Amino acid sequence: MDAEQLREGTKYMQHGDKAASKGLFRKPDWDLAASDYERAATSFKIAKSYDQAVTAYFKASEALSKADAIHLAGKALENAAFILATNLNQPQRAADTYERASNYFMTQGSIDRAAEQLEKAGRALENIDVNASYDMYSKACTLYEQEDRGRFAVDIFKKAISLLIRNKKYDKAIDMLKRQSVVLQKFTSRSHLYKANLSIIILYFAIGDDVEAGKQFNAMCGHDAGFAQSEEATIADDLLRAYDERDQELLENTVRLQHVTFLDNEVIKLARLLTVPGEVLSSSSATSPNHANRSSPYYQHAKTATNNNNNVRGMSHAQARAELYSSSNNNRTPVDDMNKGFSNMKISNSEDDDDEDEGLR
Repeated sequence: MDAEQLREGTKYMQHGDKAASKGLFRKPDWDLAASDYERAATSFKIAKSYDQAVTAYFKASEALSKADAIHLAGKALENAAFILATNLNQPQRAADTYERASNYFMTQGSIDRAAEQLEKAGRALENIDVNASYDMYSKACTLYEQEDRGRFAVDIFKKAISLLIRNKKYDKAIDMLKRQSVVLQKFTSRSHLYKANLSIIILYFAIGDDVEAGKQFNAMCGHDAGFAQSEEATIADDLLRAYDERDQELLENTVRLQHVTFLDNEVIKLARLLTVPGEVLSSSSATSPNHANRSSPYYQHAKTATNNNNNVRGMSHAQARAELYSSSNNNRTPVDDMNKGFSNMKISNSEDDDDEDEGLR
């Protein structure tokens, strides 16, 4: 440690305490106190006396708050939190301090800075408390959502989703993906939304609920005709068929398609670990009445598609898909669960057909 800087820091702390105290004929001078505490913090940092630097920043924040310098009070706490996380390896204290800084920025009306502090809190907690980390990320996203500025939360959503998938908290990851989808609906480009849709379906497979995956797929296609014609929908359709037919080879080939590699890394890893229930069925056993769930909404949809094959032969792949989903949606019984997370999704009016002369799979 630098002895001279330690002496300087101690001297400034004493000056700050004196300025913050109330005398017989004077009031506390919070501006002067804050200035002295910040100088002390700088000296302690140079001397690498990090505990004392944190204490000085805490005192500076309190003095700045009493001087009605709310933004600067938050900044002082942010500096203290950085030292706690980086130099003292105290992630819990760092997260608590970042959250306090966020409250100051919220009070001052700086939503971006408030959300940034919550994101930093979440990052500090990732390796010690996954649930608390997720909570911080979720709160950061909520701040942007409440201000109708969700586009600024997209990266935070991704961090939260990756964290949850790494720790096998797939239900919460699905919830975050659905929240993210509501934000992505407002983007002119639909590619990010379609990737989120496919990620949701993959996560339902990961938790072993291929029936709900089929319901969600039908709901997505019903609410967005553009998605029904997308590559992501084609991949989702093949995944559902692989599960329906217990075809592990089809599943493995599908998750290695190029558009799957465009998803977030944790989703890609998860997709490549998927396996269909039971053994891969032979061609003879594929006709067994037990090989698929006949009550599944996806199966009913597939049955409708078969009945309408004569109507779509000769159409392009995109036209056929749009026709089939239009038919099934007209006969669909409303199910609240199928629309969860997609009730606000806007239907695309684009009806651009592919030029490829593909037959229906």
